[in-house]
Amino acid sequence: MGEEVAPLDETNEDHAVLPFRLGDIPPIFAFSGIHPMAKPIDNIQSEIRFQAKLAVREWNNEYWITLALGLSGFLLGAISPELLSGGDPRISGYDGLTSVVGIAFFQMLLSLICWGIFAMQVWRLFPIMRIHAISLLVFWNITMFSQILFHEKHIDFPSGAILGDMMLGTLAILVVLFFIYNFAKAVVETRDMHVEEFHVHEDVRLMEIEMAEHSLRGWGFLLGAWFIMILISSWAGVHFVSERGGDRMGSLTLHIIAGILSLPMYMGVVWYPQRMLGTGTQVTTNAAIMAKKEMTGELVADVQRESQCPECETPVAIYRNENGALVLPCPTEGCSKSNAVGTQCSSCSTATPTRYDCPACGMNAPALDFLTDVEAW
Repeated sequence: MGEEVAPLDETNEDHAVLPFRLGDIPPIFAFSGIHPMAKPIDNIQSEIRFQAKLAVREWNNEYWITLALGLSGFLLGAISPELLSGGDPRISGYDGLTSVVGIAFFQMLLSLICWGIFAMQVWRLFPIMRIHAISLLVFWNITMFSQILFHEKHIDFPSGAILGDMMLGTLAILVVLFFIYNFAKAVVETRDMHVEEFHVHEDVRLMEIEMAEHSLRGWGFLLGAWFIMILISSWAGVHFVSERGGDRMGSLTLHIIAGILSLPMYMGVVWYPQRMLGTGTQVTTNAAIMAKKEMTGELVADVQRESQCPECETPVAIYRNENGALVLPCPTEGCSKSNAVGTQCSSCSTATPTRYDCPACGMNAPALDFLTDVEAW
């Protein structure tokens, strides 16, 4: 298991070689037939089915082994003789860890090894999602810690809970929600930029079709479902151990079921954006891009990139600005301004087209073709 992994072949596929398109996947049950307002539910069903079918088709053995390692680490930690026996309430901290012996110690060690390898594999398999993927695992642990804080004074939480005793736990949950929101925002904004770059077209209807093919509503639903699963799993796990010697096997069962469901959801959440955007991009928000430029001392201004005619290789004045939008010279004769695609010229008010005529050979092509090709969905 080296530090890098070569992109899988399917990452380089485009829509033409996909076995199916999102628009061709019907919902399991058409709720819109009952009422038109239920159409979003049908869309989410179709997107979840599309992602599941694509994952089953394209995940190789390395993905499934990684998922199995995560499940093994979770189950080894959840079904521990030390937890089932209630442990020793008189010792804690490092002394508590060293007091674990026999099969329980071996099981704990094996669980840590499985989780460690799982995290390493996630780091390798999802190069553009590395930081986000590891962050989600950290958020999972923070969610578990929040439930410990909730149960610290109320072992039957939420029964009998007092608002004043919930401050720290609530703060931890809010921190997790804040970072998950920013993660989702980064994926959505990167998707928007991807569609604008690789699927720009003069026909607005075609642009709308491409945006629909890159819809993230199903992915957002999966992200929300993952958070709910880890919240339920964390609560049930802490609820089980909060009463020493108590009979709460139902809580343990719920902890295991929710945890098992959360792991494939987690894999799907970090895999799908990379499959959509390719491995040659960076998942980040527009605000983060601007902040990085300011911190590195770069001027927040148009940054010109090398571009040339795809036919005669003559350099042309096409580049991207700080937001990643394509900028090209105004088509009006005598006007020297450059403007972003889809906007009006600040000087002569002429609409900036999505195509460009090479001044040397006269070839007319999409403006994106004048930039270096990069990996695309």
